[in-house]
Amino acid sequence: MTVLAASLTLSLGIGSAAAFARDDILTPAAITAFEQKLEGARTTQAGIAERVACLERQDATLVAERDADQLRLGQLVAHKRELESTLAQRRVEYDGFLAQYNDANKRLSALRADLDQLKAYKAAKEEAVRFCKDKWGILGFLCDVSVEIAQLTGQIRNIDPLIGPAEKQVNDAVAGMEAAVKRYDESQTQLTAAEADAVQTTDQINVAEASISRLQAALALLRPEVLRNTQLLNEFASALGDARRVDTADGRARTGRLVKALAARVDGVRTKSDALSDQTRAVLTPQQLTACLK
Repeated sequence: MTVLAASLTLSLGIGSAAAFARDDILTPAAITAFEQKLEGARTTQAGIAERVACLERQDATLVAERDADQLRLGQLVAHKRELESTLAQRRVEYDGFLAQYNDANKRLSALRADLDQLKAYKAAKEEAVRFCKDKWGILGFLCDVSVEIAQLTGQIRNIDPLIGPAEKQVNDAVAGMEAAVKRYDESQTQLTAAEADAVQTTDQINVAEASISRLQAALALLRPEVLRNTQLLNEFASALGDARRVDTADGRARTGRLVKALAARVDGVRTKSDALSDQTRAVLTPQQLTACLK
């Protein structure tokens, strides 16, 4: 009786296991349905992969532009330093001409003052002689100061030739100052432009850095998921291939269970991908979204 009961229990267990095994076996129609699911998942995966590739292209382009801007900024900074040095030289140059002008103008003013004084003194002497002669008449010879007047005339003649060169020195110094001011202004204009260019380039670098950070944050979310999904879909495709090829009941049941388990994971991928897409949209700018996540 005990043996019979045991045999019955074993038979029921085997029958139950066989029933479960039959439930796990996939029909051709079920396999076809799973293959369609695989095809749909691959289409979705291809779209995600293309978005990742698009983001990578954006990232590579921005990195190249950022690197070029950084190189240009370095050149601009070096150019600014050169212009600042040139500007300082222009100032020294102007100050040199200004010193020359001050010296030359001082000498010229002194010469003119001496000349004017001598001429005025000579004119006064000559006027005094005329007045004296008019007054003394026949005794006018007593009024003669020709020697002193001759001395004054000699002094005037000595100063007169110095006026021209002194005036030329003043004029040359003025021309030098004007040229120095022009060169200074040109250098200042170039420096101002270089400073503005450097500020603009720095702003461009900062914008690029921010965009690159956003892109790389999005890629950090998407790349691992694309890799995992690719591996999962490859496993799913391999299991479906086995389900088509295996002809033993045990093998068909085993592959059926594997296909169903992988199919459930594939279904979960869509939900996870949607969540990742939402996270990605929160990271990227509208322009980046328009370019790659239409």
